Amino acid sequence: MELFKLSFLSKAYIKGNKNCKTIKIVTCILFVAITVISSFATVTVNAMKESKEDYKSRALFLSPWIKPLTDDIIKKMSSIEHIEYIDDCTALYGINSYDIADTDDNDFKSEFINHKFTSVDIAGLYEHEEKSVIAGESLDSAPIYSCIVPSIFYPFEDNDGNMHYNNLDYIDGTKLIGKTITVKGCEDKICVSYNIADENNQISGTEAYLSSPEFKLNIVGTYYCSRANSGSFRNIFVSRDTIFAITKDAFKKSKIDINDNDNDIAKWWNTPSLHSYMVVADDYDNISTVFKEVSGMGCDIANFPEWLMSDSTILLANLFGKIGMFFIVAIFVIAVIIMIQSAVTETKRRKEFIGLLKAMGYKNKQIFACLSLEQFYIILTSFVIGNVISTAIVATTNYIFMHGSYAQMVYVIDWNIFFVFMAIALVISILIPIICLVVMLRMLNKIQPREAMN
Repeated sequence: MELFKLSFLSKAYIKGNKNCKTIKIVTCILFVAITVISSFATVTVNAMKESKEDYKSRALFLSPWIKPLTDDIIKKMSSIEHIEYIDDCTALYGINSYDIADTDDNDFKSEFINHKFTSVDIAGLYEHEEKSVIAGESLDSAPIYSCIVPSIFYPFEDNDGNMHYNNLDYIDGTKLIGKTITVKGCEDKICVSYNIADENNQISGTEAYLSSPEFKLNIVGTYYCSRANSGSFRNIFVSRDTIFAITKDAFKKSKIDINDNDNDIAKWWNTPSLHSYMVVADDYDNISTVFKEVSGMGCDIANFPEWLMSDSTILLANLFGKIGMFFIVAIFVIAVIIMIQSAVTETKRRKEFIGLLKAMGYKNKQIFACLSLEQFYIILTSFVIGNVISTAIVATTNYIFMHGSYAQMVYVIDWNIFFVFMAIALVISILIPIICLVVMLRMLNKIQPREAMN
């Protein structure tokens, strides 16, 4: 039997297949579910996993407000299981906003000249905090007064002084590597949070606004600006040594003698027991255990391990990761059952015709090839339709999220991830007909030429 005849006969079978439309609808839904739901699940689960691995998501803020954090307490705390680091927060806790005064990049300068407000948030890294870069050099080996900028950078506010988070025209941070920016604290001030002890040795937190020095930062690298992780499109990171140098310069400009312990700020700076610390667990899942152990020592510790993840990210990660997988498996099972039932029903219904073909001299392999083409025509048609729908859905949602708020960008699907799941859908589209054909083959072999007489 020639290929053309096989194809013609298969298409004729499809028209006579009563379950053809049902099969196409169910398998279309299956392919849409595999590509779209799986892609969203991967994006949201990866975002949540990335956040859990971040330094600050594993850290708890430890203050001396209940009792001073002496060397003995810190040493005893360091021996608690699952505590990986205890980092001093001096000059590091909190983020200050700085105005951009100048830059040696003309394109960048022309950008911020057109905006009334141009500022960045500068954060110093803790002792054991690492910030990997996607381009350029990390802060580990960079000299002092170096910085890394986000991969999508937008340090501007609109002329009304408000930040609108929708449809921002981001700057590619990698293009700024090697450039220098000159910054100064907003309103010529930077805020320093510190702890003081009263006459009864009761410790409390307070803050002071110091005169800000003007300084230059050399952009040495670009970090991935994750919407579910620390940082944002206006957040610049500097090393621990750099933030210390900036703070000390602010002391000098504010005429604060760091060696004069009669001054509350100087006393706090020189007294480790008045410092606050970051207690870092070895794993996000061990945060609760660490919290209980440290609290049991009578220390004041804040429990905010999810401070960097939005509730919607956690909810969608669980939704797509668990319910989505159940939905896909359920549709897959239903599709296989429907196709097997259809294959069995159609084979039984065509017994007389198949018997006639055998009586005319057609071999089992020729008849089987015809039935196989029928199955593959149905499933591949569904595959094409399903993936056209999936592509349209992903393209539309990506466009909406890319031009939506900053937080929504976490749900933008990487096309490489989408195409991987499309390939998986293609494998499944081949697997389902094969399962059906195995069932059909056994029935086909049992049909005899005499069936043509029934």
